[in-house]
Amino acid sequence: MTTFPRLSQVTLEPRETRELDQLARDVEECAAALERARAALGEAAGRIAAAYERGGPTAVAARVGWSRQHVSTLAATHRRRRPETQEGAA
Repeated sequence: MTTFPRLSQVTLEPRETRELDQLARDVEECAAALERARAALGEAAGRIAAAYERGGPTAVAARVGWSRQHVSTLAATHRRRRPETQEGAA
């Protein structure tokens, strides 16, 4: 049987705890903001690409650095949703 040495844990100072807690909250807020921005970019890319008959997905993909196939999928999703939105607005 192998025994491992016990690791001791120090008690952090209150200011250190507050600093780490604040930085952890900042990271969580930034991660949430990044996810919102990614979702908004995907929605806009699909909407803009769907507005063009041909070449829209290629132009959008080149602009945002995604594959044309990915943008084409976003555009197709947008087109499928569009009739529902228009019916709801009528």
